[in-house]
Amino acid sequence: MASYVVYPTDDGRTLVAADNKSWIWDVSDFDHPFSHILQQGSIILLDRDRLVYWQQNEPFKQLSKRVDSDSSLLISPLLNDKKKVVAIQVLIGNKKNVNGLLTDDNLREFSNAFVAQWLLLKDMEIQNSHKQQLSNSLVRLKAKQQKQDAWADMASKLIGSSFVMSQLREQITTAASSRLAVIIQGDTGTGKELVAEAIHNLSERRSQPFIAINCAAIPENLLESELFGYEKGAFTGALIKRTGLIAQADGGSLFLDEMGELPLSLQAKLLRVLETYHYRPLGSNIELVSNFRLIAATHVNLRQRVNDGNFRQDLYYRIYQYPLLIPSLDMRKNDIGELAYYFIQQYNDREKRNILGLTPLALDYIKQQNYPGNVRELRSLIEYACVKTKEEAFIEKRSLIKNLPLDIKMPIKDSFSDFYDFTAIRDLRIAVESYEKAIISERLNYFNGNRTKTAESLGLPKRTLAHKCLKLEIRLK
Repeated sequence: MASYVVYPTDDGRTLVAADNKSWIWDVSDFDHPFSHILQQGSIILLDRDRLVYWQQNEPFKQLSKRVDSDSSLLISPLLNDKKKVVAIQVLIGNKKNVNGLLTDDNLREFSNAFVAQWLLLKDMEIQNSHKQQLSNSLVRLKAKQQKQDAWADMASKLIGSSFVMSQLREQITTAASSRLAVIIQGDTGTGKELVAEAIHNLSERRSQPFIAINCAAIPENLLESELFGYEKGAFTGALIKRTGLIAQADGGSLFLDEMGELPLSLQAKLLRVLETYHYRPLGSNIELVSNFRLIAATHVNLRQRVNDGNFRQDLYYRIYQYPLLIPSLDMRKNDIGELAYYFIQQYNDREKRNILGLTPLALDYIKQQNYPGNVRELRSLIEYACVKTKEEAFIEKRSLIKNLPLDIKMPIKDSFSDFYDFTAIRDLRIAVESYEKAIISERLNYFNGNRTKTAESLGLPKRTLAHKCLKLEIRLK
């Protein structure tokens, strides 16, 4: 004997079979017997001859094909304690056995017990469904709140009301919603890492790690082990197993700052990881998998480096999926005042002081200057002025004038004397040494301690630079 249960869907418009989801009946369609059962609540017994009159409805026709000449089909309503039809029982079996059920008192008892259990299960199913819907709603609300918080955090860090900054924030949001690799381009000091963090925090990967590395700050022979990790004994000094940054970024984002400085030998290996998500730690025979999103940044012209043969063309096209250009400070001079007050507030919070702001003359002065170091240079200038300003006072123009030049580029024409106060110099030899020390220190920090690049940029032999560092007692910040 075959048994089926047919019941209304949640909206009450259709009937479905518990064991066959392809059987669907419209409750308002009376060309099948189930609609009559719902309306009248009576039992219907059909044999093969009587089923001839119920062949217009295709799903019921498919069901009736299971009834042969020796079988009967019994359709019985299942009632709740309020005598309402909550489901329909369909039985197909031997005529004698099925017909005998009509007078069997056990059938009614069984049906009542079945309905009670079925309603209990349905109620539990509804409750679980409501719990799941509530849980999903909470997850969506949490994700929405996290995204709003990330947007607010981005707006609080990427300061500026100018059109180019508004446009940049919109582009960051669009980039974050995609799964493309992002390449951030911009001059030194424009805030490339802040942009990278904003992309990660606004993306679906926000709850996973954000791993950052400066490719120019790590010697070439160590960079591969930092990225890929290594097994114990992989090379001299590898005393323990170490997990690489690629593995740490699994599920999250890997930020490669100054990617233009990535050695050619590593570019091919990185390309394979980006294409396959597979990598192999140094000294290992086992390939591992890391599903990360790449965010890269550079202040150099990568296209030119490709043309010069210093950057792989295939890697360039692989990472150049969503380019973002960060505007220099010269492109958004109207943001300088807003940035300055933000840096003053940061200084106050950090140093527990209360610098009130800038005088109008001081504000006009900083807006007229050039900033080759962009936002980073402006922040240094503001913090320098804060140190020279008394508590509960406004920064004045004279507090912004440095006694010794720290900029590595000579100002144009007479602007040098306008920016630095030479009246404070009392010993020319000490002043020259201080100037030289400041230039070398800033250049070393710019190249993250790389003396070879520093010496080349200053036109000095590496040995001469080393001698000057020793003589002038220069240490990295």
